Amino acid sequence: MLTKICRVLEDVGESTVFLAALVVVGLLVLVVRRMWLDLPSVGFAFLAMVIVNGNLKHRIDRPRPPADLALTTLHGSAMPSSHAVLTSSILVAILMVPQWTSTSARRTVGLTGAAGCIVTGAAMVYLGGHWLTDVLVGWAVGIVMIGGTLLLWRRIGLPTGKTA
Repeated sequence: MLTKICRVLEDVGESTVFLAALVVVGLLVLVVRRMWLDLPSVGFAFLAMVIVNGNLKHRIDRPRPPADLALTTLHGSAMPSSHAVLTSSILVAILMVPQWTSTSARRTVGLTGAAGCIVTGAAMVYLGGHWLTDVLVGWAVGIVMIGGTLLLWRRIGLPTGKTA
């Protein structure tokens, strides 16, 4: 049962349909909440994250765990974990962009999102698709790239919505 759940998490993270749906939902949230000024900063941050993650994977070129230890087969370099980069990036963007009206709601979303990141990272290690360090570096890349880009965007005075 655990293996099936972990495989679902793996498949979701690699699904183009899921990623496209995520983009559409994100755009809808920005439009419905009238936060379209945040769209360029979030879009730029995610584009930078994708470019940096791809370059890091290529430059580090770390092999994945051996096939005899793995319950899954993933291709390409292991570090940083794209699943970890994606989950941490989404969480940081959610926490930094919206105009939160409640500290407790923001805290609840943050804790729930952090739990989701941990579960997804643990699933990738359990399946043997990544080493633990791949996941840790992936989280760091996602947090630094999205958080840093959004903070820099605000710091240099490029247009954004209201700050959280």
